[in-house]
Amino acid sequence: MTEVEIKVLEKSEYPAALYLIRETFDKFVAGYYTEEGVKNFKARFSSPEVFDDAVVYGAFSDDGELAGVIAAVNDLAHIIAFYVKEKYQKKGVGKGLFERLAADSGNSYVTVNASPYAVGIYRRLGFIDAGETEDRDGIVFTPMMRSLYGITGGEGK
Repeated sequence: MTEVEIKVLEKSEYPAALYLIRETFDKFVAGYYTEEGVKNFKARFSSPEVFDDAVVYGAFSDDGELAGVIAAVNDLAHIIAFYVKEKYQKKGVGKGLFERLAADSGNSYVTVNASPYAVGIYRRLGFIDAGETEDRDGIVFTPMMRSLYGITGGEGK
């Protein structure tokens, strides 16, 4: 695993997180969406206000580079963004980000609307499908969920 420091991002760091999200989306996810979906995704993640109700974690490499981000809303119950820069993929960065979110959560489960590209990644993290694949405004996703019992101590809310 690549060694990274995971911390909650400050608002001043949100633009870097948005850049990483859009850059990674363009490379790995955009091809699964219609033109309308790409436009809608980019509009949603064009401004730091998308994180107003979220907790955003960043993973930083030894040299301070932002390697990945995960953001969740509803008291860490729903992931709205989870992206790892290409050169840090398959090195444990995403797993570390998810485990930090799960450890900080007091919930019994977490949900996500996974892009077609990310479904396999979420399955490797222990998520299961929670519904049929949907297409909403050109954005294709599969609702997924993961129990956090055993990670959060099982207290739940």
